Amino acid sequence: MPTLSLNVHELGAADVRRQPSPALRERLSHALREWYSKETADWDALVEGGSDTGSGSDAADSDLWNSMPTVDSKAVARTSSIFEEHLGRPLDVKLIRPGGYDSVERMIGHLVPAMMDISQARGGVRAVEQEVES
Repeated sequence: MPTLSLNVHELGAADVRRQPSPALRERLSHALREWYSKETADWDALVEGGSDTGSGSDAADSDLWNSMPTVDSKAVARTSSIFEEHLGRPLDVKLIRPGGYDSVERMIGHLVPAMMDISQARGGVRAVEQEVES
């Protein structure tokens, strides 16, 4: 069965511009989900392992956390290298919704298509997929 490999190179004027493939979109989305899973595991560990001062109540603490976005805009900015790895350009942080997103799926649904459109409009995606016989 053929597999896909990823060759990254700078596109020159003579190179053919290709529309990003659904497979590239899925790989980028998968990488963002993996990032989010690690991000939340690290955060949960910090919160659970935090110092217990004995002050305050669980209700007050839950009110603080409940008002925060699920995916904070500053955390989203840290995904820039993932976009660069897959699309050949870093995340345009101006695209991030102020305050963040209420789910990782909404973040992916907003940023992945927007960045793929930008990458295509600015000369194509540097990542060129090629079928390789396995």
